[in-house]
Amino acid sequence: MKVFQFHLQKVLDLKEKEKEQAEWAFGKSVQRKNEEEWKLAQLTVQHDEMTHMLEETQMQTCSAAQLISITQYQQSVARSITRQQRTLRGCEQDVERCQSHLTERMKESKLWHRLREKSLYQFLDEQRQREQKELDEIGTQLYLRRSN
Repeated sequence: MKVFQFHLQKVLDLKEKEKEQAEWAFGKSVQRKNEEEWKLAQLTVQHDEMTHMLEETQMQTCSAAQLISITQYQQSVARSITRQQRTLRGCEQDVERCQSHLTERMKESKLWHRLREKSLYQFLDEQRQREQKELDEIGTQLYLRRSN
């Protein structure tokens, strides 16, 4: 009995590998986006703390140098927040790009799997027809032997 062998198995394996790489890249991009979101949240907390500290310092007697120092630091954190938001937008775009790439690879992989299944069904059907032909031949031979 013949064993099924998909003639495009190497292509199927390649498509599976590409899909796995796309999954890995998508996971990495999501992980990076989550890290950047965490950094943004930390900067926002730091900015809020500086705002609160500035308000408290203004209520008390302090030097102008202290107020300027706190204000400059708060502005520096605000600039960092703006930069981080841009970085986060870039990460979100990267996630979307990786997701569309992954979707494309999944479609290709599914297509090649369907092609393999179709080939397998065709092979099994041909195998069944061969077996049926052999059984018919055996039946015909038996009939001819008995009738003689």
